[in-house]
Amino acid sequence: MLNKSPHDRYRLRPHSRQRAGGTRPATGLSGVLLFGLVLIAMVLLVLGKSDNRQLKEWRGKAIDFTSPLLQLASVPASYIQRSIDRMRDFYENNDKLHQLRLENQRLRAVKWHVERLEQNNAKLKALLNSAKEPRLKFVSGRIISGNPGLFGQHMLVNVGRRNGVHAGYAVINADGFIGRTFETAGRTSRILLLTDKQSRIPIKIGKKAVRGVATGTGAASPKVDFLPHNASIYEGDLVFTSGHGGDLPKGLRIGVIKKIGKQYHIALSAENEGTEYVSILYFQQPGLAHRQ
Repeated sequence: MLNKSPHDRYRLRPHSRQRAGGTRPATGLSGVLLFGLVLIAMVLLVLGKSDNRQLKEWRGKAIDFTSPLLQLASVPASYIQRSIDRMRDFYENNDKLHQLRLENQRLRAVKWHVERLEQNNAKLKALLNSAKEPRLKFVSGRIISGNPGLFGQHMLVNVGRRNGVHAGYAVINADGFIGRTFETAGRTSRILLLTDKQSRIPIKIGKKAVRGVATGTGAASPKVDFLPHNASIYEGDLVFTSGHGGDLPKGLRIGVIKKIGKQYHIALSAENEGTEYVSILYFQQPGLAHRQ
């Protein structure tokens, strides 16, 4: 019987533990599995390129069998994508909501200012004991034809005397005053535009309500005539109908002042080109009745 020293016993333990760990066999097994997976992938690739009918049927059955699993697996991805889209929409809508709140605040301030002006206007009217101006009624029609030319600026609208329209009524579109009726039939009316050379419209200009006459020139911008001496008007001043003479209602928007050379002209608010619908205002024309 051999006697082993304590040193020999301790030297044997590392050797026995290395064999028990089995690291080399595990490495060999991983290599076999990797080779098997590569081989299966190559076989599947070759079979996928094959035109064998039986293989196609098997592949179709496999797809039918796995499609519910694929749909089930796609549910979390779809949920995550919807959650991401909702978060993105939330941040975008949050910014829009902030902008709308600011705009709402500004509109409230404007509304408050307008209400104060209306109250002051009502007080001033009460002090002056002025009569209330009746609201103008109107009829709307469709433009049938237009005749814009150098010597005539006319339009034909499909409303006439059967609709209560008479010659001399003011005509407006969504942007402002464009002219007045000068010929009426049973179902149609002809409109003389502001730009026509025969057009003469009394106007008021700017905050000081300087009076003048808008004269058509055949071009896009009527000129301003009969201004008072040393009249204080400037480019950008608003131009409205003055109602002088009683032929037209006052306060209809026409445009703004612009200067061409030494002559003042009016850049019209309402464009005639592309106009499809207009409204004709029922105005009793006290000036015309007085002259008759």
